Amino acid sequence: MNKRFHSIQVTMAIAFSLVSVSIIVAAILISFSVTEETARLSSQQYTKQLIRQISNNISAYIDYMIGISTFVQSDKDIQEYLLASHLENKIKAAQRAQEVLKTFIRSRKDISLVAIFNFYGDSLFHDPTFIQNPFRPPSMQSWFTAAIQAQGNSIISSSHVQNIILNRYRWVISLSRLIYKTSTNEKIGVLLVDLNYDVINQICSSIQLGKRGYVFIIDKNGEIVYHPQQQLIYGNLKKENINQIIHSSQNYIAADNVEDDKFYSIETMPVIGWKVVGVNYRNELVENRDKIRQTYFFWGLTFFSISIVLSLFIAQQISRPIRQLRNSMRQVELGNFSVRADIQSTNEIGELGRDFNIMVAEISKLLQSITEQQELKRKSELKALQMQINPHFLYNTLDSIIWMAEGGKQQEVIAMSSALARLFRLSISKGKEIIDIGSEVEHVRNYLTIQKIRYKDKLDYRIEIPEDLKPYKTVKIILQPLVENAIYHGIKNKEGTGLIIIGGRKTQTGIELYVEDDGVGMNEETMRLLQERIKGNKEVLPSDSSLLHSGLGVHNVDERIKLYFGPDYGLVYESIEDMGTTVRIHLPAIEGALEE
Repeated sequence: MNKRFHSIQVTMAIAFSLVSVSIIVAAILISFSVTEETARLSSQQYTKQLIRQISNNISAYIDYMIGISTFVQSDKDIQEYLLASHLENKIKAAQRAQEVLKTFIRSRKDISLVAIFNFYGDSLFHDPTFIQNPFRPPSMQSWFTAAIQAQGNSIISSSHVQNIILNRYRWVISLSRLIYKTSTNEKIGVLLVDLNYDVINQICSSIQLGKRGYVFIIDKNGEIVYHPQQQLIYGNLKKENINQIIHSSQNYIAADNVEDDKFYSIETMPVIGWKVVGVNYRNELVENRDKIRQTYFFWGLTFFSISIVLSLFIAQQISRPIRQLRNSMRQVELGNFSVRADIQSTNEIGELGRDFNIMVAEISKLLQSITEQQELKRKSELKALQMQINPHFLYNTLDSIIWMAEGGKQQEVIAMSSALARLFRLSISKGKEIIDIGSEVEHVRNYLTIQKIRYKDKLDYRIEIPEDLKPYKTVKIILQPLVENAIYHGIKNKEGTGLIIIGGRKTQTGIELYVEDDGVGMNEETMRLLQERIKGNKEVLPSDSSLLHSGLGVHNVDERIKLYFGPDYGLVYESIEDMGTTVRIHLPAIEGALEE
């Protein structure tokens, strides 16, 4: 397949040419497209930033008020005051609670009032000189009833004159909230926090939107919170399109009344739902030549930035395959030969990436071949070790048969000879290394039959392998070496009859077989040395030389299991001195044929 070959130099030349042309064409198009719409969009963006700033500033005050309410609601002194029943306790609690309220006022001049009220007509203000207005009890206040209906949520009122304090009337925005008993969630009072209306007035009145533009605020019900001509609004001498603003799904709209010649920019506060509205007049947009010049500058700067971004993007596209190839090489250095450099370029880097992939594939094949050869060699070595039968066991068994024959014990001779024949037949297993657990159990049963005849009352055993485990696969001759260890190192040295139990169960991770004896067990040092022998550390020699062959046999079993089933499986020893030893065999739950 023929592909055009492009050098990196040619690619870079084409890329930078495209960038230059893009900048020039974009600049020409923008020069001819700056119109009244551009002025309107610029004004819209400017107004949006201003009203967002107002929204953030007011939200910060509201958040602080909500923070006060959360703290006051859970304060221990406030709770004690509202729950106090005895007069003496109530007076002391009131003093402590009043100190808590004073704390929020000392550093914040924008907070006009912090007070708490119970449902029995009692009240507590941050200023001890304040006296509750007897003609305007809390239950008659809208902020009080709204807090009760809100069931613990904070209620933010519109601007209003606060008359709860005798001879004190101020324009404020109120936050009210139910106070619950901490332990039982019982309603015990209402918290009131007033924010000075002057704060909002100062924030909004400082904003200038052209010569005639202004900012006003409405709550989620459409009531005026702030307006620079609020008195005219209340006197019906001036009107705003409140209904249009509330029901609009857009944040920038033109007034329904064409004679108004207004544009409304709307920003909704996320917590309390108030809307900050910026008002611009259409005729001021056209006359604002400075804004148009700023727009030219803005778009010029924007496309300059775009050209830089495009240049960086093209450079990145050029350097990306180089980085990919470098990362792939690092993966190969770490031993990951399955990695491939996915480089689609048709230049020199693409050709180099394809050569790299060919090289890694060849190395991977070579390593795989070496690994398979080593594994086959190791399997052959393990099979040779596995086929070695302890000659002492065979000699002793034949001697026992001769002795019983001379003694006329015909039935025992037949039983032992039959068990020995079946033992060798199952050991061969037609050359198969993987057999089912049932065959492995039959093999160890024949072995124990022979040993039982030899040791008579010295040895007893039980095989408790469930029938449902017998179809599962295992490496052959793994139980017999473990039973042999249990007899020669556990039962043989014990006084009286020893018991060997061979059992199994299914686990979440596979199958567990175990060989348990009640022999002499092992101490911690012998256990440690045996574990080292299992791991293949041939330099570790146990103090008891008889354990040397045992460690090699157990290591053979453990390594054959890991070779066929993986490192997560194998043997685990547990032993207590003078009480016995248990060795657990962890196998995967595999049924059916298994490739050896």
